[in-house]
Amino acid sequence: MKKKILSFLLAMMLMASAGSAAFGASGSTSAICGAVLMQQKGLGSGLGNIYKCISTYVPGLTKPPGQKPESEQPAQQPPLQQSKASEILSLVNKERAAAGLSQLILDAEVNAAAQLKADDMAKNRYFSHNSPTYGSAFDMLKNQGISYRTAGENIASGQQTSEAVMRGWMNSQGHRANILGSSYSRLGVGYAVDSSGKTYWVQIFVG
Repeated sequence: MKKKILSFLLAMMLMASAGSAAFGASGSTSAICGAVLMQQKGLGSGLGNIYKCISTYVPGLTKPPGQKPESEQPAQQPPLQQSKASEILSLVNKERAAAGLSQLILDAEVNAAAQLKADDMAKNRYFSHNSPTYGSAFDMLKNQGISYRTAGENIASGQQTSEAVMRGWMNSQGHRANILGSSYSRLGVGYAVDSSGKTYWVQIFVG
């Protein structure tokens, strides 16, 4: 099946007395889509998680301060999804190192949000930053109680390997800007496959 492409850049900055938003879109030949969401004060507070979701526990993954009791921790991701998250983290940090930027870490709750989004796209067969189930990336982070100052999302569909999806993202200005965002410190990675074998990839960046 021919791969689709969608590229979307969203920037939002909230000031003390005024707000502004900028949007951009472009198309190329691989299925990728990215959004940048920024604000001075995080929309979420605390570490509550109102959705049942899964999280990746792989090398480099950290748990946030004020960790929930074990009974409230997200379930561990299946091995294939763990592997994809680890591969994407390594590739992201390789690009950041080449640009002289700090390394990102896989954050348990951000990772859970990314996986939730990937699973939702695969289950409901859509490709968009706005989920019919969970809303925008802003909404997902807020509803899961994830605090942040800056957040961004890249999505992609159709690529079979971590290397292929990273090439697509890095060859797109908006997605590359997310990967090389100097304000980010945490990363979440989602990977899912629908019943027809189509892949869905998600990166959520938080700073």
